[in-house]
Amino acid sequence: MSNQTAQLIEQMMRMATALERQAAPVVPQGFCNYGLKVYCNVTKGNGDGWYTLADGAATTQKPMFRGEIVSIGFPTVERRGQEVRKFHLVMRANSQTVTFESGHDCFFSKTILAAFALTSPEVLVQQIQLATYIKELRTGDKTLAVSLRDRTGIQLSNSWQNDDDWNAIATAAISNVNDAIAVRA
Repeated sequence: MSNQTAQLIEQMMRMATALERQAAPVVPQGFCNYGLKVYCNVTKGNGDGWYTLADGAATTQKPMFRGEIVSIGFPTVERRGQEVRKFHLVMRANSQTVTFESGHDCFFSKTILAAFALTSPEVLVQQIQLATYIKELRTGDKTLAVSLRDRTGIQLSNSWQNDDDWNAIATAAISNVNDAIAVRA
């Protein structure tokens, strides 16, 4: 690839990122219709969004949610008879508390942690909008991804690499969320 082609590709990528960062319309609280089909879990979301389990049956939710952050954490839970570490994002909208659970080190979790680590408590104290979608990785695998926006619809920064210092990122994210919760209280 020529240097000129590489520069053009880089410029196009910056333009795409700038367009994505523009303000999106603010949506109502709770689960919202995103306007297009997006997937929240490649294998378990049934193609329609977040899912819940009740008596072994999966019920899907819409793929966009807007509300205030209650907490984030890394609980150890039992799944299929084994203790596993999970990531929990707890949010509230319309007096309903919802826990979003994912693998502690998956693409979805890392994106949220990276964004919250770089976002001030003053922004996190306001409502946050998350919209999930499927991202194709360089390996060809597909994974759950998320786009986060502040209360005005501006996308929150969330650039990260697998080899980043995830203990430091998680610590900063938890600190920012806890500071936001303290401001709200």
